[in-house]
Amino acid sequence: MTDKISMENNSIPARFHAIGRLLTFAQRSAVNLGEKKLEAHGLTLTQWVILSALWRQDGMTNGELAKYYGAKDAALSRALDRMVTQGLIKRKPDGKDRRVVRMYLTPKSQAMSHLIDFYQTVNDLLLEDFNEDEKVQLFAMLERVIENSERRLKE
Repeated sequence: MTDKISMENNSIPARFHAIGRLLTFAQRSAVNLGEKKLEAHGLTLTQWVILSALWRQDGMTNGELAKYYGAKDAALSRALDRMVTQGLIKRKPDGKDRRVVRMYLTPKSQAMSHLIDFYQTVNDLLLEDFNEDEKVQLFAMLERVIENSERRLKE
């Protein structure tokens, strides 16, 4: 990539040191890689995230899945609807409180449980030329970025 992006008579730095911008580009790249690798299994990354939660704890509620995914309940509901239609999950009322609906794996999605640690495949590809110390540092620094942001949002 060049150092500058030309826009008519002006130019801007191609990658300036804005952490939000770089995190956005890194996140998009990681998502695109994950999506590409999941195509062979007929899944999207969103579907994999939901299934990875259910493979770990079947019978989660919409709210629990939304928290795990980091999304709002409404946004996740559309993805869950599509997964029900595709036969990946089924909805069942909670045995104790019929107002609560739980999501369960189907035989089709249970057969894909070998993908439970798929994130590690993507991590390995993204970090292939990082040594172990760099990997540890990167994860620690990203956690600190998140903590700093969350702390400032509470102010």
